Amino acid sequence: MINNWIHILKCPITGKPLRLLHLEEITDLNHKAARLQLWHANGTTFNTAVVDALISEDNQYVYPVIDGIVLLLKDLAVVDAPHKLLQEDLNSDKQLVRNFYDQQGWVSNAEGDYTDAVIYEDLRPVSAEYIQRCHERVKTNLLPSGEFLLDAASGAIQFDIYHSYAEQYTYRVCVDFSFRALKEAKQKIGRKGIFLLCDIANLPLRDNTMDGFISLNTIYHIPADEQIHAVHELYRSLKPGGKGVLVYEWFKYSSWMNLSLLPFRGINWLKNRFVDGLSNMFFHHKAPRQLYYFIHPPASFLAALPKHELKVWRSLSVPFMRYYIHDWLGGKTILNWIYQKEEHSPAECGRKGEYPMMVFTKQ
Repeated sequence: MINNWIHILKCPITGKPLRLLHLEEITDLNHKAARLQLWHANGTTFNTAVVDALISEDNQYVYPVIDGIVLLLKDLAVVDAPHKLLQEDLNSDKQLVRNFYDQQGWVSNAEGDYTDAVIYEDLRPVSAEYIQRCHERVKTNLLPSGEFLLDAASGAIQFDIYHSYAEQYTYRVCVDFSFRALKEAKQKIGRKGIFLLCDIANLPLRDNTMDGFISLNTIYHIPADEQIHAVHELYRSLKPGGKGVLVYEWFKYSSWMNLSLLPFRGINWLKNRFVDGLSNMFFHHKAPRQLYYFIHPPASFLAALPKHELKVWRSLSVPFMRYYIHDWLGGKTILNWIYQKEEHSPAECGRKGEYPMMVFTKQ
């Protein structure tokens, strides 16, 4: 199975092509692991028996396949000598993101909703149709079919509409920083998926291999100084003629949301200052952050991206909908009017609303 698509991969450390380990090499790898003679590149001991693994063309770095997921993070590469260890630590902001999604984000509640959606999405019926129609914009801006659709970061593929994006593609290439996310995704799409535990800012995909990519509400969780590079990595992976869709967020740079949410943001700012003050007073530290994010100003961010078309994914933020959109206030009628405005003026809404959508076509 892996032989069908191993040609799209490259080593995240050396950039060299990868190959599957032969049976005798797997046997030797497992013997060494059992004798504690192998390490992850971050210095931790590797002692897991594997059925499949990939190795860089120069035979320096091994990438195990665990539960059908290829471990292609630099720090998890397996080495057989101390001098091959990487002399770098995982970025603390990236570790924060990994911990959140492994421990909380992709845990589902009794209703089957993931923590990520409960916190960051509006799941109420009054908003459902509007949100569904916004999600459909992603599919209409992709090629209708192809061999490989890159989903970065796929998460758990939590909404039904997400499945439709790859319906006419042979493979959905799910990349994510969370092992738990990829396990959830694998349960849902099985053989249609290629599951890579990796860093979007160091994408282990060869140039010109993807027919399309999607990246939804992900880039702003990457460290600020790596975000532009990450988008260029996605673009690099596209085949000529391939199309990609990126959804970002403007937050404090959205003029429409700033105006409508000003009083609520003021209250939240005061509340956060109060909580931080109590933490410093009684615990001598600030309340811990749950999840890293950083939003670049629109002008500098857009100018640094590969050539693209600016459109709108959704004008409204989740706080706006939770505060203002209710059945008793004619919420569905308001949302339908806003959707029509977005369809009529996608670039304006993409610049002034909450969530812009950048559409890339590889030349």
